[in-house]
Amino acid sequence: MTGTRSARLGWILVAPAMLLIAIFTVLPGMIAVVGSFFDIDLTNGVRWTWTGLDNFADLAMDPAVRRSIANTVVYCALTIIPSLVIGLGLALMVQSIARGRRLVQLLLFLPFTANLVAMAVVFRWIFAFNGGFANQLLAFVGFGPLNFLGDEKYALATIAAVGVWRATAFAMILYLSGLTSIPTSVTEACASDGITGWRRLRVVTLPLLRPITVFATVMLVLQSMQVFDTVNVMTQGGPLGSTETALTMTWRLGFTYFEFGQAAALSTVLILVLILFGVWRRRSLNGENP
Repeated sequence: MTGTRSARLGWILVAPAMLLIAIFTVLPGMIAVVGSFFDIDLTNGVRWTWTGLDNFADLAMDPAVRRSIANTVVYCALTIIPSLVIGLGLALMVQSIARGRRLVQLLLFLPFTANLVAMAVVFRWIFAFNGGFANQLLAFVGFGPLNFLGDEKYALATIAAVGVWRATAFAMILYLSGLTSIPTSVTEACASDGITGWRRLRVVTLPLLRPITVFATVMLVLQSMQVFDTVNVMTQGGPLGSTETALTMTWRLGFTYFEFGQAAALSTVLILVLILFGVWRRRSLNGENP
């Protein structure tokens, strides 16, 4: 009887959150999947015309869409790998600090808690061509100004650097939780066997942190593939589409070109890719064949 009452209380407590998730996440996702098979016209009321796979075919033939997908992949590569490496390094550094560890940990985690739109405005000023802090620093050391946000060669890498700045804090806190969960008996056994430094990191620590690495990778992929705020604030997808990503292209298709069916199709592709990636990484973590 007590167990039934506790279960009922649990469902009551999570019901508001589940309702909000259903309304603002599940329902829009289902509408996007259904809408990807229709031509949605809002000029005269709301008319849905069945088109089958035509929206997906149009996306495949659109060079701007293909470039946005390629930019998303490049952005993920430029963001995820450095974030994991730097995050692990920072976690090891924080763990080695004897005094003031909590303060350092808090300061390093602040980037992940900052408002991304506000920080994008700050970074737009930092990387501005005229008067930006980055170019002022370059001028101080004797280099000419670089058009970080207005040159195709630098724009996507600059946006990725902002992504690394934020994602590193997330990876750091995950790795730090993993490091603190390693039993002290393992550390003592390594010390008694003379396994220290880089060898202990490679042979003992990294294998024990594999679940953390998989989880952090999945979460960073989810975040990176959905990058929107920094791109929209700092470059609006420019110059010449060099920083356009899948999500910003989805927004552009829907609210600039009013191709709501194609926007729904692109978002459906993004959802499927994220689901398949999550399933693949979960199977990989469980030791199953992909």
